[in-house]
Amino acid sequence: MANYEYKVIEVKPGGFWGTILEPEKIETSLNALATEGWELVNSIDINGASYGQTSKVMFIFKRLREF
Repeated sequence: MANYEYKVIEVKPGGFWGTILEPEKIETSLNALATEGWELVNSIDINGASYGQTSKVMFIFKRLREF
């Protein structure tokens, strides 16, 4: 049976209203993790209390654990 390790990355929107996500920066981060062997398995949009705005996005990764 394969053993995995997991990593969770949190990205918070920026800008005055907290509504700006920068896809280019996220893509760069995702590609950097991929070169380290991390595979993106899920992403979760966490909504804030006001008007359903995104308060953060959680990215969940896994990779084979090395012994």
